[in-house]
Amino acid sequence: MDKLIWTFVFFICIGNQIVTAQNDSINEYKISYGEKIIASISLQSDTESFVLSSKTDGQTNAISFYPNIKQKINFGVTYKLIDISFGYTPWFMRSNSDKYKTSNFNFGTRFNHKKWYQSVSFVKQKGFFSDFSGAESDYLPSFRSIRVGGTTSFVLNDNFSFLALFNQKEWQIKSAGSFVPNFSFYYTSFENKDDKSDFNLELFSFAITPSYYYTWVINRKVFLSGGLGVGAGLDVHNKKTSALGQITFNSKLGYNTTAFYSYLEINNTNFLFNENRTQVDQTALKGLITVGFRFDPPKIVKNTYNEELRKVNKELNKEVKKIEHE
Repeated sequence: MDKLIWTFVFFICIGNQIVTAQNDSINEYKISYGEKIIASISLQSDTESFVLSSKTDGQTNAISFYPNIKQKINFGVTYKLIDISFGYTPWFMRSNSDKYKTSNFNFGTRFNHKKWYQSVSFVKQKGFFSDFSGAESDYLPSFRSIRVGGTTSFVLNDNFSFLALFNQKEWQIKSAGSFVPNFSFYYTSFENKDDKSDFNLELFSFAITPSYYYTWVINRKVFLSGGLGVGAGLDVHNKKTSALGQITFNSKLGYNTTAFYSYLEINNTNFLFNENRTQVDQTALKGLITVGFRFDPPKIVKNTYNEELRKVNKELNKEVKKIEHE
């Protein structure tokens, strides 16, 4: 399954690079920084938990799992079609690393074409605490979770800058909002490597979440944005399909100049799964403090990017001609 996950991420990243470039329609509502290199660093704090509950002989039993690591550092780079980020927790941020073995890693990429926006993420965590019906917490050093998938969004209002929230390639300069339908797909697995028979669960989830976002421009450099989505979908487990619910909330307070930006962001996502008599509730509350810089690309970077893009387009044209002749 790990090979399948990494293959999925790889092809998404390749797809990111071959999406046709676009000239965004910039009006009095937003400013574009599409020709800039954007580099950022974030301090992220997570409050995440998975609750497995089931009924046996009319009695409900619940087990809560939550990762040992709650803080991480994220790094991001954006330039035209390239938009990647990765994060982990360095040793000096692991307050109890000498007592509990733990690790985490996350990777993400994002891209858009006209009104369409796509995000893809991979998150792997190892080392969890567990609570069983109020009993004393146990530490499971080999318990791990993997989550990979993405969200496709469609922004209806051209005056609303989703890129200002998406990757800071734009900046909203006049207040606006938009209805944003989202479709998400995620694969989630929970596994105890020491004892696979103890707990091993895999879920495939699909959800459609209508959302509304609004950005209030306080002044030319400061904005406050918020979004709320409530949706539903399906999850698949052991060839069985059942309903799920999804609730998302996003808020962001940002400051911007041409060369520098920073923001404070809070996200909350809640998946409510239901698999026959077993229910898994997944809640993730994330807080981010981010600083970023925009600067003109060095000439060698710009030339190399254009040359590589030309090569990719040339190869794509060859493949298209082969298909037309067949």
